Amino acid sequence: MQSLLSPEEFKNAGLEKLTPDELGALEAALLKHHALPKAKKGKSTVAPAAASSGSPKKADDDFGAEQLSRPKSEDTPSELHSRIEGALQEFSGRAVFVLENGQIWQQRIPQAYYFPHKLVNPEVIITKGLGGYKMAIVAADAVVFVKRIQ
Repeated sequence: MQSLLSPEEFKNAGLEKLTPDELGALEAALLKHHALPKAKKGKSTVAPAAASSGSPKKADDDFGAEQLSRPKSEDTPSELHSRIEGALQEFSGRAVFVLENGQIWQQRIPQAYYFPHKLVNPEVIITKGLGGYKMAIVAADAVVFVKRIQ
């Protein structure tokens, strides 16, 4: 929401009064009425604009860095494409997800998820949203609100 509204519109709508969990719940409700971002073909962990940087440091290392008390660099991508390491069929509470790029993210809003089929190394797309970060599990068409913990 904050990326869609100007600061004045956000305030006029009264959204600044909501807690991060309330903003997350609002965003989750809005997601039910909109499609998930489409997954790109092939393995891509860095957005194209960031990949062209001459820096030896991978740009996706900075994605979510402000949650680790590290400043983000100017070439931080707007979304992160990666995969969860291992198999996934269900999780709940404050589940922890280790990505193939070494980042560790944790479920922010306690909610139970169950998938009818085991997902092995499922592709995920993490984007910054209204109340924080959300992780789309592409194969399951599911969205989980997360925070980066490492």
